[in-house]
Order: sequence, then structure tokens, then C-alpha cells
Amino acid sequence: MRIQSFLTRFIGQWPWLLAYAAIGMMVAALAGYAWMEDQQTRVQRENTMMQDLLWQQQGVRLYLQTNQNALENMAYGLSAGAINPTDFNTRADALMKASPELMTVEHVDMAGRRLGGLPVYSERPSSLPSLDDPLVLEAIDGAATLGYPVYSNIIEHEVPTVILAVPYFHGTVYQGAVLASYSLPQLLQQRIPWWMVQRYDLALLDGRGLLLAPTDAVLKIGITREIGFEPPGHGLRLRASLRNVPTSWSLPALIVLVLVLFALLLWALAQVRRRMRERLAVEDALHDEIRFRAAMEHSLITGLRAMDAEGKLIYVNPAFCNMVGWSAEEMINLKPPFPFWPPEELTRCASAYQAILSGQSPVNGFQLRFMKKNGERFDVRLYASKLVDGRGEHRGWMASLYDVTEIKREREALAASRSQLRAVLEGLEAAVSVTDAHTGQLLYRNRHHASTFVLPVDGDYCLVPLLPEDAQLAECADPVNGRWYSVQRRSLDWVDGRAVWLDIATDITDLRTAAEESRLRNERLQHTARLVSMGELASSLAHELNQPLAAISSYAAAGEGLLNVEPPAVSRTREVLGKIGDQARRAGQIIRGIRDFASKRAPREEVCRLADLLAVPLQLLEPMARKARVKIVQEIPADLPPFVGDSVMLEQVLFNLLKNSVEAMESQPISKREIRIGAVNIGEALEVTVADRGPGLADPSTLFQPFNSTKRDGMGIGLNICRSVLEQHRGHLRAEPNPGGGCRFICRIPLPAELPLEKETS
Repeated sequence: MRIQSFLTRFIGQWPWLLAYAAIGMMVAALAGYAWMEDQQTRVQRENTMMQDLLWQQQGVRLYLQTNQNALENMAYGLSAGAINPTDFNTRADALMKASPELMTVEHVDMAGRRLGGLPVYSERPSSLPSLDDPLVLEAIDGAATLGYPVYSNIIEHEVPTVILAVPYFHGTVYQGAVLASYSLPQLLQQRIPWWMVQRYDLALLDGRGLLLAPTDAVLKIGITREIGFEPPGHGLRLRASLRNVPTSWSLPALIVLVLVLFALLLWALAQVRRRMRERLAVEDALHDEIRFRAAMEHSLITGLRAMDAEGKLIYVNPAFCNMVGWSAEEMINLKPPFPFWPPEELTRCASAYQAILSGQSPVNGFQLRFMKKNGERFDVRLYASKLVDGRGEHRGWMASLYDVTEIKREREALAASRSQLRAVLEGLEAAVSVTDAHTGQLLYRNRHHASTFVLPVDGDYCLVPLLPEDAQLAECADPVNGRWYSVQRRSLDWVDGRAVWLDIATDITDLRTAAEESRLRNERLQHTARLVSMGELASSLAHELNQPLAAISSYAAAGEGLLNVEPPAVSRTREVLGKIGDQARRAGQIIRGIRDFASKRAPREEVCRLADLLAVPLQLLEPMARKARVKIVQEIPADLPPFVGDSVMLEQVLFNLLKNSVEAMESQPISKREIRIGAVNIGEALEVTVADRGPGLADPSTLFQPFNSTKRDGMGIGLNICRSVLEQHRGHLRAEPNPGGGCRFICRIPLPAELPLEKETS
């Protein structure tokens, strides 16, 4: 269809396209001719400019070479002693008069001191470059070294200057040089003929492209050429730009005239084409209207049918035909009963049809069931209205139909799913309630909620939420029945679109009771483990107490002897009594630590420091470690932060881990019996590491199981108790192989956001 339309339009427009193409080709030919003419003229002017520049270069070069020969003759005369200073000045004066661009002609000795020359002055004028200038010295040194005249680099003084240094020798010994200073602006002004100045804009540029002379020159972008400025060299270039480009008005006038003719021709063609388009506009509009109406009929998914005043079908659209399965030709001019009325719905469809003919159609339409040609039933929603033509006459009735079969099925499925969900919620052994998120009004609660939380009478209630709005899970106690509930909260949208809270309360009273009993059993096991450990360390502790007691007995006997001498040694006796007190305090500390470690008491929270917690376990294990020849190394940073916990329970954890490490290395060589205690602050927690060089982990999966021990006389509850204690402190205990052999236990203890002041100061 599109290809046919394109071909039709192309066939109708190809004469116009051909005319436009011919005009365009003529314009292109004219533009090409003008461009070629301009290029030939430009090339001719550039060639002429280059020839003039080469001629000027040869003239400047010949002039400078002539001056250089004169300067060399003067240098030879100075070298041979043939001329005196007066003769030198006379020759210099003649040379400077013939060459106005020469600023100075002078000669210097081998040290660079001025011996004479023109102009004559008592002190060198500021307008002349200093003989101490590095560029001047560089030119003199170059001439003395090379043995022939050398031009200096451009000296940017008050006036851009170039100095020619001509050396002279006595035999092969350098005696001095003749210097000639050229003013570059004057050189450009004096040595360029008048016809060059009238024809071109000339400028002298240095090696960097900067303008040297004349200072008021403007570097144009048009036809421009450059050539080296020799013999001074050093990047000097003479640039010429065409000053006045001659213009010829004959060719532009011809081009403008031809373009005007072409424009008139195009305007005439456009007017003719516009008239023809106006004639075709009405036909195109009619075709567009017909295609638009057909497109609307075919694009609608709503079935449309029209009936005359007597009820006969006069129009059906394709969507209606697709709904019922009959073609438009089969249904046009049909009268009731229609073939798409099911036999079981015949009475209902006829009643609706009569209501439409009588003008009694409801606003929300009719809910009917129709039948397809293959006998399949489907539900429709039918809306009817009067059919009025363009003259305002009532021609019949227009009806639109929507297939609502799927919508009806979805509504039925949604209703069934809601019924199933309600049945599930009613059967849950958890209290489920839905409350308005803004007013707190109770919207729904299941059977278990109604039996658990009894309300006095029916009606609307505002439930106080058990959780804060930002919480999703919490454990709450019911003050009425005293039971504990785990409440989960979720935010969702209710059936009417408003925001609600869904609360699910599960009775966890029995679980909390079991957890409390388990905690009490763990405490009893911890106390038992401490007593067992104290029994294992009884002999070592007796040895520890024997030392201070024996020292007390010895100091007492010595004190008695010191008092029996004449005269009594009171000062030494006082020292002995002080040592007796120290030993007694030491024994008391040992006994107090044993009593605190073995005492049975409720867990408490206090401010703890790792160094203080390690003191008691290390003191209790010191005899065992010394006997087993185990070295305990502490790598505890001094800036570790304090934390909150039960100091005795945490001491028991450290004691059990250190004791297990000591016992694990009894079969190892003495050189490997070493325990390292380390700690690191990882921000939100403190990690304490106890690492040994024992045999390592045999079966890590059973390490923390109760009553599972790798020792012959072990109870198998030590590590399980340690992990329980750390979990009570919201921490964690894990074991892993120690790099280099052995095992290491890592205790993770959380750090609080802030410490309790009353416990930190106590």
C-alpha cells in the first residue's frame, strides 16, 4: 500500500522534480565557473607576489653583502695597522651616510672594549644595545671562534637591532672585531622600493612569528607569502600581504542577473504547483476522511451496532463481528431474535432490547450474556443511546458493547482468594489484626485475636499499637494476662487503598520460660566448671600460698631475733614488719581472687577493661604454666576502650581458653610452648585472640557441642559455656587454625554506644 502510494506521488511529481533539477544544475555550473575564475586569479597573484619577494630578497642580500665587504676591508686595515682611528671614523662615516639603517660602526678589542667608531660619545647612549648584552657577546665570540663575520640574534632593545661582528686577526691571534648595528625597521624602510610598498603590506617577523617592524603593521589573513630574510637569518622572515585586491564587477553582475532569472523561474513554477495542489487538496481531504473513519472502525476494541427506529440492524463494526463470530453481511437487516442471543438468555436479552427501543436504558448499561457462532458464551456490558444524524433527526439507536468475561472471572477469582485468605487467617494459631495507620481504628481481626484479646462490646475500637512505627519485630508483655507475645508488624495497603498496619502476635511465653530455665542451667554449669577448675588447681594454689606464708614465718622469726639483741634493732625490725605485711596482702589477694572466681552469684553489668580481666586468670594459671614450661605473651594495646559485662563470667571464659591452651601443648616440644594473647578494636566490637602452638583442631564441627571433649578427664562443657557466656554478652566465639600450627580462639565482645557513668566511676 505504501509502495503504491509512493509510486503514485512520484509519477505525478517527476516533471516538477526534473525542472528543479535542471535549474539546480545551471546554478551549480555558474557557481563552478565563478569559483574556477577566482582560483586562477588568486594563483596568478600569488605567483607574482612570490617573484617580487624573491627579487627583494636578492636585493637586500646584495646590499648587506656589499656592506659586509666594506667592513671586512676596514677590519683588514685594523689588523695590518694600515688605518688609524681617524681613518676608521672617516670610512665609517661614509658607510653610514650611504646606509641610513646603520646605527653604529665601531671596533672593539679582544676583551670586548670599545676602541673607537661612530657615533662618537663619551658614554654609550641608551638607544644602542650595550656591549655587555649576552646576544652581543655571543656574536663577538662566535666571530672570534669561527674566524668569519657573524650576525647576532635579534636584540629587542628600544629598536629591534641586528649586529654584524667582523673579526680581525694578527696572524692567527684574535685582536678584535668591527661591529655594525643595523636597525631592522630602518632596513625594511630604506631597502624596500616604493612600488613594493604600494602593492604589498610588508612586515618583518622573528623566529617565533612575532612582529618586529613596522610596529603598526596589521597581519592580514588574505593572500600572504613569507620568505627568509638573509643573510641576518636567525629565523627572520619577510612577510607580504596583498594590499588592494582588484575587483571586477562584470562577473558578479552577470552571476546576480542569472540568479535573479532563476529565482523568477522558480517562483513561477511554485505558483503553478500551488494552484495544482489546491485542486488536489479537496480530493485528498475526502480520501483522508474516508480512511480515518475506516481506521477508527478497525482500531476499536469496543463493539458497535446501530438499529433503526424499528429495531433492525443497520450497522456493525469489525470489533462486534469478531465478538460474535458472524460477518457484517450476515447481520445487516436482521431483526430480533438475533442469532447471538443464547437460548437460555433469550427472555433477558429481549427485555433489554425492548427497554432500549423504549428509551429506558439505565446509565450503567445492561449486564448480558451473548453467544458466539461456535456456541461459546461470553459476558458483555451494553450501553445504548439515541442515534441522531447531522440534521438533528432521530434515526434509531446506537449501542456499544464491552466484553467483560475476563473481568468477571478475575473478580470471581479475587473474591474466592479473599475467602481462602480469610479462612487461612481464621485458622492460624496467631493473633492477626489490621488497624488504620493514621487513626488506629481496628479494621479486622481473626478468631484467635478475638479469643485472646477480648473486647467488651462490638463496635469500632482504636487499638494502641504495641510497637513504635519504625519497629517491625518486638517482644511485648500483655499486662492483662501476663503472657509474652512476639509481635511482627508490616505496612500495607488495605482493600480501599488506605495505609494500614498488619500485626501478627504469637504467644512465646513457653519459649521465654524455656530460655530462662536454660539460662539458669548454664549459670549452674558455669559455677560447676569454676569449682572443677579450682579443684584441678588446688595443689598449685597451695604452693602459691605456701610461699607468702613461709616468708611471713621467716620474717617473724627474724623480727623476734632483732628485738632480743641489746640494744634492739628497731629500724630493721620495722622493715621486717613491713615485708610481713606485704606477704600477708599477697596471700590475701590470692585467696580473694579464688573466692570471687568460685563464688556463685547472679550476672551483673559493670565497666570492664581487658587488662584487668586478664589479671586473675593469669595469676591462677601462673603455677600451671610454669610447671608446664609454657610461655604466655601479652600483645594488648594500651588504648583499648572499656566495655560493659560481667567481669567474673568473662574472667572464666579467658581462664578456660588459656587453661585449654596450656593443656594442649603438653605434648609439644618446649621451644614451641607459647601462648599469645592479642586484642584489636574493629570499631563496633573488640576482638580478643588466644593463640597456641598445640596439635590444632581435629574436628571443628564438634568443637562446641556439649559433653564432647578431646581430653581424657574433660567434661566437655568448657567451650560450650564460654560460647554461651559470650552470646549472653551479645558477642561471639569462634575457632580457627593458627597460621604456623596450632589453634586460636577469637572472642568478639561488642562495644557500647556509651558507658554507664555510675558503673564507670565505681
